[in-house]
Amino acid sequence: MLRVVELDERILVTVMGGRVPRDLVATPCGRAVALVDYVPPYAVLTDDGALWVHAGGPAPRHLTVNLPGRVGVRPDVSVRRGRLPRWDVVTIAGMRCTSLERTAVDLARTAPPVQAVQAVLTARAHGATRQSLCLALQHCRGACAVGRPRAQRIIDALMPPGAQ
Repeated sequence: MLRVVELDERILVTVMGGRVPRDLVATPCGRAVALVDYVPPYAVLTDDGALWVHAGGPAPRHLTVNLPGRVGVRPDVSVRRGRLPRWDVVTIAGMRCTSLERTAVDLARTAPPVQAVQAVLTARAHGATRQSLCLALQHCRGACAVGRPRAQRIIDALMPPGAQ
């Protein structure tokens, strides 16, 4: 096949090392389908991967998933063990991932500062409210409670109580 580099850059995007037509990843369903082969059965996509599925932007280079038990994974996928509340998990194009709000608060709790703030701003731009983010933050219990005060401060700074 003949390739034109300039044309490829306009119509293709790199997703997990492969090239995918931009129009196929223009929607949450399309982005979920692009990642489905990388997510193990029974896993829930979290962090950057889940945020990309919900909101788009630059495709992740590495995925993080949450698994309830011992299931094998790929080298380009990080695993966290544990169970997520069912209300924090959504299914998009057959792939389970954390809700937009849970994704944002998880990144606000644990990601580097710029990424943490960007996650909350992205969630807000895609319809998350202060109330929905605070509710998702309340679901973070046990080991998931690490970073809750930091996430609350970020939410308060970007979406002050009582502000519209």
